[in-house]
Amino acid sequence: MDINKEKYKNAILFFSERVSHIGKTKLNKLLYFMDFDHYEKYGKSITGDTYINNDLGPVPSHVDDILDEMTGEKLVEISIEPVMDYIRYRLVPLARHKPDVFKADEVEMLCGVADKWANHTARELVIASHGEAPWIATRKGQEIPYSLSYYRGKFEEPSYDEELRDDRLTVSLGTQDF
Repeated sequence: MDINKEKYKNAILFFSERVSHIGKTKLNKLLYFMDFDHYEKYGKSITGDTYINNDLGPVPSHVDDILDEMTGEKLVEISIEPVMDYIRYRLVPLARHKPDVFKADEVEMLCGVADKWANHTARELVIASHGEAPWIATRKGQEIPYSLSYYRGKFEEPSYDEELRDDRLTVSLGTQDF
């Protein structure tokens, strides 16, 4: 998959404008839900990034590079905040997102994800991502195939019978529920 940096950066700006208390963990989960929801519904991710199974749930593989670029371009700032027993790397937007870079279905997905998760904690998003088939069906450090999004059940089930092959998983779409 090819990374769409313009959409990636603008999705980050969008979430940093619309979601409260956004740190890196929360951002990672918002991007995951956005990309996997969009893939499940429309067959394509928005950012084009790949996701890796991590202890804290799915993590976009290029998010740190994108954030570094955005920091250098003065689009965002990452502030360090002590919060109880951990450090939060809080994302502070220095620019506004450009809505015209997104198609209508992408705007719908961005808004839907932001509306659903805006007031949840990073921990709640981690727990939610741990309950989803893409994270469950892969091992730590393994790339999470977008095709596993069809087992989340958020949108219509695929109407075809196709085998999904993975090192640990072979199931028939439409007949296996997670």
